[in-house]
Amino acid sequence: MTVLLASIHLRGFASIGEAGVWAGVLALIGATTALCSVLWTLYAAAAVLAAPRRSLDELAMLDRADNSNFPNRRLEEPKSALVSYLVVERRMDLLGMSRDAIWELARDLAQALKATTLPQPPGAKIQIGTYTYNTDDDSDSAALVSLALDLETRAQRVVDAAASFETRCRFKRLRKGMKVACIPFVASVLLLLWLQTLPPVLMNVKKPIEVQVITPKVNSDPCSGRVLEGVAIGGTMDEPIVVIPSQGGCPPKKITDTDELIVVPVLK
Repeated sequence: MTVLLASIHLRGFASIGEAGVWAGVLALIGATTALCSVLWTLYAAAAVLAAPRRSLDELAMLDRADNSNFPNRRLEEPKSALVSYLVVERRMDLLGMSRDAIWELARDLAQALKATTLPQPPGAKIQIGTYTYNTDDDSDSAALVSLALDLETRAQRVVDAAASFETRCRFKRLRKGMKVACIPFVASVLLLLWLQTLPPVLMNVKKPIEVQVITPKVNSDPCSGRVLEGVAIGGTMDEPIVVIPSQGGCPPKKITDTDELIVVPVLK
């Protein structure tokens, strides 16, 4: 879109300026509007790519701040769309049946990792959730290791699900915003294209202007093909009415049809 806008604006800016000041102002407004639409689209697309990937602890803090009733059971549904998606819509496959908050998963994971990675005193009893594990019992020790692996998997799935949810939400906003942003963009492009079709405003000759007139060479006219001094007294600068005084042996004359002549204003 940026390339299209640049090509239209750069190719037609000079011709638009010749149509008048108002056309130039409209072109500037149209180009600015289209550019803003492009910049917003680029910003929204960058936001999709830059969707945050929060850690489990960060998600747990968001959960605790959103009606989690920490450290007791949740009493109200979360207000945040992200937290609601994680702990309500996908509670069973992410948190498990016995948990209704992300902080519970983070707490159980921390306890399970501590129990399986750090040396425990003989006969240590570790409570995770509603079950108490005896480290002297081989079956409990094996169950504790299995639980730690399951909790690590769940924690990773929660982090992945949160990142995926953030990306989807931002992509939906991008799609919705592009539908709105394309309206002023298309309108601005059409405006710029229309402005390029306007005829140039011809500058009228309101006061005498000294000019140089170059006439085409004609064999029967000794004054042709020469640069003559004259004065534009009317018409427009594209088709002026020129009075040429007597000079260089050429008689004075008034020229009303200057289509075949080259008339150049004399700069002072």
